[in-house]
Amino acid sequence: MDIYQWNVAQIGSEPTGTAKYEHALSQNHSDIDGIEVHQIRRHAEGFMSTMPISWLLQYRCHNADLVHATFQTVAPAAFVHRPENFVVTIHDLAPLVYPSEVRDISLRLQWQLTPRALKLSDKIIAISNYTKQEIQRLTDISGSKIEVIHQGIDHSHYRPLEQQKARDRLGLSHQDTFVLVVSSSLEHKRMEEAKPILEAVREKHPDVKLLKAGYGEELTGEHVVNTGWIDEDDMPALYSAADVYLHPSEYEGFGLPVLEAMACGTPVVARDVASIPEIVGDCFDLVSPDAHPEEFADAIFSNLDVDLPYRDAVERSRHFSWDKTARETADVYRSLLD
Repeated sequence: MDIYQWNVAQIGSEPTGTAKYEHALSQNHSDIDGIEVHQIRRHAEGFMSTMPISWLLQYRCHNADLVHATFQTVAPAAFVHRPENFVVTIHDLAPLVYPSEVRDISLRLQWQLTPRALKLSDKIIAISNYTKQEIQRLTDISGSKIEVIHQGIDHSHYRPLEQQKARDRLGLSHQDTFVLVVSSSLEHKRMEEAKPILEAVREKHPDVKLLKAGYGEELTGEHVVNTGWIDEDDMPALYSAADVYLHPSEYEGFGLPVLEAMACGTPVVARDVASIPEIVGDCFDLVSPDAHPEEFADAIFSNLDVDLPYRDAVERSRHFSWDKTARETADVYRSLLD
């Protein structure tokens, strides 16, 4: 099988969740007999880096047996270059649910065309059962066309590290108790709740500090530590340095940081919404979808007594791997080509 994967990640881009997915698919498919994978990625900067121009000039079929658009907004390229067999991965449809988040003109164009472009696909891969439900709710695409294949994780990289050594690596205090949040500042991430949750926690545990990582806006406050962007090599140390991982988001297509925290043995406090229950299983008691800061604080209190690393979380995380993701994706390819 000659497979061309149309990637959304730019050449040399930071390893976000989508970039990790695209890299893992390519790497793991290279180990599967009978699959020859070619990655097409956008330029890093300039005119050629924009998505609409990439649709026209970058994403081509090259006589591929099958083309896989590994992110939903790449799909409109099929209007210009129609693959013989076409698979699209949908990570989430948040811009259709939260249109106010889409302020960039290019993104608006992408999300105007993407729902129509999805109808050109032969198969759609949803990264969670929740995402499949959202596709069916927000488009008229039949469920029979959609395959659910969860994202994975590299367990050789994301694994428990000794907490004090992890803190030394990041220059963090040994004495403080850290609640970690890794998030952007998009509306559905609900980051405005992080500080009220911290205040509720500190009423009973004044030694707790909030550790904020990610590419969103910094949080201000005396008891907030902003790490900024953390290199991928240091992410396991970041999760291992924390006592609890807080995930206040109300909408997720998957929730890779939750899985990464679990793989490092860090207890998770999150809402019982979207795809999160699929990841955590019965490993944690999730808070209600409309939880107030005090309910989050109570959940954090209960997890501060957990022995670290939390082995139940590590074991649950082993249900997910990039090898499994790649093998199930290869099965989708074969279903169209055999």
